[in-house]
Amino acid sequence: MRLERHAEFSESVAGSVLRDLGTARTGGHAARAQLAGDLENGFLTLDESSNGISITGTWNGELVKESCGKKFTGLWKDTRDNAPPDTPEVPFTMEKVPGW
Repeated sequence: MRLERHAEFSESVAGSVLRDLGTARTGGHAARAQLAGDLENGFLTLDESSNGISITGTWNGELVKESCGKKFTGLWKDTRDNAPPDTPEVPFTMEKVPGW
């Protein structure tokens, strides 16, 4: 995942996520998806789009207080229109890479 300050909205972030899905698309998710969202008061909210048009996933995380601003934990949710209603949320951990 790569995030940086959003080019149009200074209070927001944008970027992309790269995943090894085994194929170019699995279940409607692309190996590379666009991200955009906000970081506010230690909470990270990102919308993911595999097609550049609709939201296909959401990332909601919270800054780990003991991490000196370098680690978030949260849940990813499949939000495609055809996602099964009982699709589970997937836990994630994001850590800032050294030298960034």
